[in-house]
Amino acid sequence: MKDPDDPLKKRAEREGLKMVRRETIPSTRRAHEAAEYARSKGKLEPMHGELLKAYWTEGKDLHSFDVLREAAVKAGLDPDEMQRELEKGTFKPIVEEGIREAHELGIHAVPTFVFDDRLAVQGAQELPVFRLAMQQLGARKLT
Repeated sequence: MKDPDDPLKKRAEREGLKMVRRETIPSTRRAHEAAEYARSKGKLEPMHGELLKAYWTEGKDLHSFDVLREAAVKAGLDPDEMQRELEKGTFKPIVEEGIREAHELGIHAVPTFVFDDRLAVQGAQELPVFRLAMQQLGARKLT
């Protein structure tokens, strides 16, 4: 992200999206647990959106409880309850199981898109890669 010619950053700019530079890459494990908390409350989509915005657009540290609490509030969740549940480790087993399953399938990149349980596309890819994936699965030619 520090490289002005970073291909992911350039693609984001072409789409009108802002991606910030960061000095370090924070652990996102706690954010994954916060997302599972949000899922349990029926608020995964808004929480996921807030977490993505905090990380990619605002450059915030997703390991920080302050950042996670702010995202929870914006997603319509109780930040105190969320923090208590994360501190207790309530959602840690769910996240750990997901990571274990992903590794067993050979998935080591975020994002990874799995199509029809047969084909995985790892990493942030350009549209032609997804078109090719669909064609490999037998989909009609996409325009």
